[in-house]
Amino acid sequence: MLALAAAAPIVVAMGLFLARRKAVTMAVYSLFTGVLSALVFFPTSMDELAGAGAMFGPTVIEVLLILFAGVLLSRITTETGAMDRISRWLRQSASNQQAGTVLVVFGLVPFAESVTGFGIGVTVGVPLLLQLGHSVRHSALLSLLGLVAVPWGALGPGTLVAADLAGLTLLDVGVRSALMTLPVVLGSAITTWLVLRAESPNPGRLLGHLLGAAVLLNAGILAANLVMGTPPAGIVGSLLVLAVHLLTFRIGGTLAPAGRATWLALLPYGVLTVGLLAARALTSSMDSPLLQRTLTSGGVWLIVACLVAQYASASLGGSGKTLRTRALLAYRSWIPVGVATGGFTILGALLAATGMGEELGSALAGIGAGYLVLGPFINGVAGFVSGSNTAANSMLAATQAQAATAMGSSVLQLVAVSNVTASMATMLAPSRILLAYEMAIIPVSAATAGLPDSPPSEREVTAWIGPRLAILLLVVCSVLGLVTWLIH
Repeated sequence: MLALAAAAPIVVAMGLFLARRKAVTMAVYSLFTGVLSALVFFPTSMDELAGAGAMFGPTVIEVLLILFAGVLLSRITTETGAMDRISRWLRQSASNQQAGTVLVVFGLVPFAESVTGFGIGVTVGVPLLLQLGHSVRHSALLSLLGLVAVPWGALGPGTLVAADLAGLTLLDVGVRSALMTLPVVLGSAITTWLVLRAESPNPGRLLGHLLGAAVLLNAGILAANLVMGTPPAGIVGSLLVLAVHLLTFRIGGTLAPAGRATWLALLPYGVLTVGLLAARALTSSMDSPLLQRTLTSGGVWLIVACLVAQYASASLGGSGKTLRTRALLAYRSWIPVGVATGGFTILGALLAATGMGEELGSALAGIGAGYLVLGPFINGVAGFVSGSNTAANSMLAATQAQAATAMGSSVLQLVAVSNVTASMATMLAPSRILLAYEMAIIPVSAATAGLPDSPPSEREVTAWIGPRLAILLLVVCSVLGLVTWLIH
């Protein structure tokens, strides 16, 4: 009975998803159900709840700040043309379609996603892939396959939530997640090859290029986690892929001159990356953990990057809207994201504080060692439902930790692998596929207006993309589940 009561909030979220309700509705009703279950079945003293608030409060605030600043930075760089200037420069420098495609899938999309999150990498990748000559279907699918750095998206709030709710350090979860991401990047590379091999003049070379870029991205993310910490790891890893390709273009003589406008467009990302690394180095010996966390917060440095982006664009002849106007517009866009993510994060803290997560984890542990194979699939479903690894981890990280503890297995391994599968499942989330389709169809519709051949419908594109991503997700979840079981 207690296990059913503990599972009720998650069941409500899944039911509302199947009923096609919005994420905000899912989060609010799930949290309300969790509060009722806690009051009736898991009474907890006010002192314990206050202690949990003090423990998880900074995490909730930091996650919400990162999400808002990510939305704002995306709006600024889009409206000022900064992202267009960067994209145009990279497209002009690519020596051929294959090089440009690999650069977008394993360089530019992971970079944009690591900086801002929310699937923004898709909005950057799709237009470039279309300009490289890919079809609507291929552009949408390839951009979604580029979402391989989601555990570090928007500087990793989802990974931060998983670490805090499971009682682990962010560094440990980040490093283990990077190790477990290798099957994800390899799977994305192979799927990309399967889609493009018929069009490639040299399929063997294309496969080697894709696998090399995938391994380079993963190695860069792992090294950055170890040396620089988790928040900037996705940025650094994707920059490594970009740097290697640009060096190759320069050696080949195709690298286009960047120009002042492009350098100014890149400036906010440079300030963000360097600022994070410098703050981490300068505050390593601080006595105040709260002050140290504030100064090294991804949210704080994203705000700094927003200021740089706004006023760097002004030096090019006017920034258009004021920062205040853009902040208000970003706030309106952020509200549903913030409410949904905040609701699920508070629910996760509630599950951990009241013992609901422990009860549910113990019940799941009753399945035995087989749950270690099943656990990654469960978080994958949560990532698919919510379209966010932050929301998925908020719902289930504490439960996964309790299940691992009850089985005497590695909490770090199960939480990290669940973080990775929830992140990967966002590729398949309906909201992400719809975003990719809309980004692909807008320019195509404009180009084919009045012509007899109409672009493919959303239903057709979804029906083509869905099975391919679902197979990839099932294979990777199975591999990671087996690895987790073997480690046990």
